[in-house]
Amino acid sequence: MGRGACPFGSFFLDLQVTLSCTMELTVRGAGMSKFMSIQEFSDCTGISKSPIRYYESVNLLSYVTRDSSGYRVYSKGQVETINVITSLRLADVPIKDIQAHLNETDEQLRNEMVNFWVQSIKERLNVLSVGLQYLESDKELEQIYLVEKSPETIIWFAAQSKVGQFKEPMNEKIKELKSLGVPIKSCYLKYLSGRNVIKAHIGFIVSESIDAAEIKGCIDMEQMPAALCLALPFSGPFSSIQSGFTLNFHGKLLVIAIYEIHDPS
Repeated sequence: MGRGACPFGSFFLDLQVTLSCTMELTVRGAGMSKFMSIQEFSDCTGISKSPIRYYESVNLLSYVTRDSSGYRVYSKGQVETINVITSLRLADVPIKDIQAHLNETDEQLRNEMVNFWVQSIKERLNVLSVGLQYLESDKELEQIYLVEKSPETIIWFAAQSKVGQFKEPMNEKIKELKSLGVPIKSCYLKYLSGRNVIKAHIGFIVSESIDAAEIKGCIDMEQMPAALCLALPFSGPFSSIQSGFTLNFHGKLLVIAIYEIHDPS
């Protein structure tokens, strides 16, 4: 089974839009009094009264006091706070994380929170990219589908063989691992290079408790995280596996780097 990694795009912020927004906030902020009603606070920040009240209800923001008529009033210093809150919410940061970020005084811990959010968004973008490619593939190749992979521990061995002749070294390793009492769940063939003579890595899904140092010829023990993958079934014999190394996908030639093999016999 082939699995391909899916890149995600880069995003750019138009400079003119950035300058326009900055200037607008500066003009809005000019001439502010020390305290503002909720309407004035909304006009100043460009944020409607409804989300301001919501941020109060979830303890992200609080009014400073109430005026003589009992209405909430806000301070000039809260303008920056609510802009940060709104920006983080638009970036899909959870409410509880924003609360922790606002309450944290240690700058290093605040930076660690931001780095965590960045990584989370990158992971979601990757998943969305895979999903988009899957939906687009329906027009050209119905056999492509999505596979949700659980975390796996894989031990890798170097191998070299002619096309279609990896069954023998793979079975030899399976016998060797079984003789050591290592249960095998399934195996992988990772293409590295070559056309007629193929350099590859063969991998086996094993228990996390395995000590790779005790296994002869093991070149790496990889902890593969959970992932959403595009998959393409290959049901032909090993002798014709070369035909599955590449895939014409929407006019682009994709290289299938990893095959998951459930029955190498």
